[in-house]
Amino acid sequence: MDMNWMFLMAYYGTGKTILLVERAEYLLRNPRNVVHFYIDNPNSGLAEALKLRFDGKNIKIKTAGNIFHIDFDLSSDGVNPTDQVIIDEAWMGTSERFLKQLKKFKSQVSKGSLWVALGFIKESNANFDESYFRKGLEDLNFFSPHLKYCIRNGQKIVELAQKDKSKQG
Repeated sequence: MDMNWMFLMAYYGTGKTILLVERAEYLLRNPRNVVHFYIDNPNSGLAEALKLRFDGKNIKIKTAGNIFHIDFDLSSDGVNPTDQVIIDEAWMGTSERFLKQLKKFKSQVSKGSLWVALGFIKESNANFDESYFRKGLEDLNFFSPHLKYCIRNGQKIVELAQKDKSKQG
């Protein structure tokens, strides 16, 4: 939790969002920290859940769209060099563009921290080379652990949904 530069890239259900939420909780233990938590998907219900969870705390929950694809600027969005930034559900167009934007974001919070979880890779990026991308992350001094195991219990989710549906009908 104490690392400043983290990139989480793994399959759905491996706990990326849980780790980001725990990171936010960790950062909020220091009352001087200002935390910006971006969800790179304006249609996600995650933002509302996070707003309820962190109500009254020094954290700004924001939705954005394609912040790694457009020329998004953290500084123009009220982020200072000492702030802590967390980005969930990031989507990648091309590796080169994504790494360039990641480098820019890192420079904009040079005295703070940046944790990012990849949401998905655009389908047209069929040439995605994970080893090339991980090398780019390494060059930027990002730690990127291999999350291998799904912690989401899909069968239990289906059973619960069916149970709720039967109560309604």
